[in-house]
Amino acid sequence: MKRLQQWGVAGGLALAAFGGVVACDPASGMTASAVSITTDQLGTRALQDHGIKVQWMSCHASVDGATTASGTASPRVSGVPVKGVASVDCQGETTDKQKITVTGRVTEQLDGRCVRGRLTAQVGKRTVFDVNGLGDCSATSGPSGKTSAASARS
Repeated sequence: MKRLQQWGVAGGLALAAFGGVVACDPASGMTASAVSITTDQLGTRALQDHGIKVQWMSCHASVDGATTASGTASPRVSGVPVKGVASVDCQGETTDKQKITVTGRVTEQLDGRCVRGRLTAQVGKRTVFDVNGLGDCSATSGPSGKTSAASARS
């Protein structure tokens, strides 16, 4: 019985280590986790700025085949824009049960403050925004909840 417990503990540790490795993205480029979290936060804020009452939203991003769901890691804090190309797919629901989708491609992510690229949000069958960026892409320090001028076009 003791040997079975040891194998159980060892297996659990191995699984945890494997999960940590899978969740990690390359340090030298844009990360799927940072893009998914940043798009989730800024997309939710932009929808709310357009009068949409968001009940929940969850984003998934893929960068060179690495996929991560929002809420799994923190955006990188470096002060330097990280460029690349990420596909983003967000799904959610309004408080009155309408379907929310935010989809597109992100070409730059800045410290959880900004994502640039082409992003489109739909609530039900209505397009709420079709933008080239979300957040404050001109900021130089600290997270911001502002929607950039590039994203204000809808």
